[in-house]
Amino acid sequence: MTAPRYYNPIWEKLKKLPEHEAATVGVSITANRLLHSRIIKAVTKEKWMDIGFKILLDDKRATMWHTQKHAVLTFYLTYTLGKKDF
Repeated sequence: MTAPRYYNPIWEKLKKLPEHEAATVGVSITANRLLHSRIIKAVTKEKWMDIGFKILLDDKRATMWHTQKHAVLTFYLTYTLGKKDF
């Protein structure tokens, strides 16, 4: 049995948000500024490792981006239009 991944809950919460909310509100966490780069890298890795999410996107693309303001780190997720959107 493998141990649960530490940063996975951030990614899981972000991808479960409705598209509009994920792009405008996002998921915010508070952490020491020295840890921000580590957290960004780890959450990005969680997105890369989520094969099921990639399959569900089909022909769309999801872009994750972030903002930093003091100790608050906010992740956002935006989606491109796919064939089904036209």
